[in-house]
Amino acid sequence: METTEAAFTTAKKVFNGELSQTEGAIQLNAGHGINLNSAKIMIAVYGKMVRGLEFKRALSAPDMSYYLARIMSEGGSNSLTKPVEALWKHITYYEAKNNVTLKSLRDLHSSYLAIEKGISSLDSLNESFDVEVKKALNTTKDERQKRIAESSVVPKTKSVLVRVYERNPYVVAEVLTRANGVCERCNTAAPFIRKKDGSPYLEVHHKTRLADGGEDTVENAVALCPNCHRDLHFGKHNKAFHRTSQ
Repeated sequence: METTEAAFTTAKKVFNGELSQTEGAIQLNAGHGINLNSAKIMIAVYGKMVRGLEFKRALSAPDMSYYLARIMSEGGSNSLTKPVEALWKHITYYEAKNNVTLKSLRDLHSSYLAIEKGISSLDSLNESFDVEVKKALNTTKDERQKRIAESSVVPKTKSVLVRVYERNPYVVAEVLTRANGVCERCNTAAPFIRKKDGSPYLEVHHKTRLADGGEDTVENAVALCPNCHRDLHFGKHNKAFHRTSQ
């Protein structure tokens, strides 16, 4: 961690114009044994982060965590907006280019995004998600399918009081539209109409849980009445349903 601290401090000096990138890299190499090329990357990534710009060469997850923690400790949660944005740009670039999932960096991004957004409770998160689903329901089927196709099937996470998965509102909207107000398990109509918008009340359930590696896709989701949903989570037939639905 000493080398990461030195890299962060040197990168700040470069960003503030006190050193050139080459001078900073030479100092890190001479004083801490950091490879010159690696030193330049660590300096460059800091500059990209504080500007909110995409960076293509990555730091390790522990180094990235240190950078974010230092930025927050020095500037407060408001200073995280651009660094968190830059990290997400890197994740999407790298995953698309290499066809991989950067789980550690995704978890890190989710944690600091939650801090930056001030998300502190499940209620506020669910309320925000309901708004996004309502917007998604007002789009056309073609637009929803396009958004789903463009979205990663591996959901992001957000750190709140507990860790929850940030679901794709377009998947939820498409499943609710498919169900057309009828529970897809017991084939009965939704038990009541939502007071706030007049829509039939159904809950979208993932057949294979996201926490168990299930994908956030239309194929892995069903619209259920509250009774069926609770039965699947807490009833004696829940395991049988999951076995036959995969």
